[in-house]
Amino acid sequence: MATPIQRQAFGLKILNAGHSSIRKLKSQGFQAEIHGNKFWNSSFLVMDYLKRNPLPKGTRVLEVGCGWGLLGLYCAKTSDAVVTGIDADANVGPYLDLHARLNRQSMTFEKKSFNQLTKAYLANFDVILGADICFWDELSQQLFNLIRRAQGAGVSQTILADPCRSPFETLAKRSAAAFKSVERIDAGISRPTKATGALLIVRSDT
Repeated sequence: MATPIQRQAFGLKILNAGHSSIRKLKSQGFQAEIHGNKFWNSSFLVMDYLKRNPLPKGTRVLEVGCGWGLLGLYCAKTSDAVVTGIDADANVGPYLDLHARLNRQSMTFEKKSFNQLTKAYLANFDVILGADICFWDELSQQLFNLIRRAQGAGVSQTILADPCRSPFETLAKRSAAAFKSVERIDAGISRPTKATGALLIVRSDT
């Protein structure tokens, strides 16, 4: 059976690597450099959580390590969220823009690393989301520092999802010890694809 070049999940159209539009971007030199070469399934875990715990309309959302931006686009579609996606790899921007056009949603892309997200910058957002972004030990430290700055900036909640890699579990334990309102929730879905992992939710201290 041929591999499908497009799928639909949580109301979004998602292109697979074999789709002609994806191949065209690659041929134009947009080669993802930091694992942004495809859609990662932990985003579905956050979408499933938000389906049951929807964001208020107009929420200002920052998707960190956004890759193709599907998690942010889900928020734009379901909650009329004002969404910005940041990624350290500028080459993922065209893939985000492609999916935004495909899904008729708006999402801003900026090339930034986690360490470049200052307290003043984070104050522009209500919610921070991220999925499959804690895969190296140094990222655990960077994300801990990011959450701490977000707390100081008045961000209401940070929600991260991961298939329970060791750096993520370290981040979850450190967050539980450092912040007042922290949840680590085991998560899993069977459709549109099987995915398991955990959510780390850190809410504002105020």
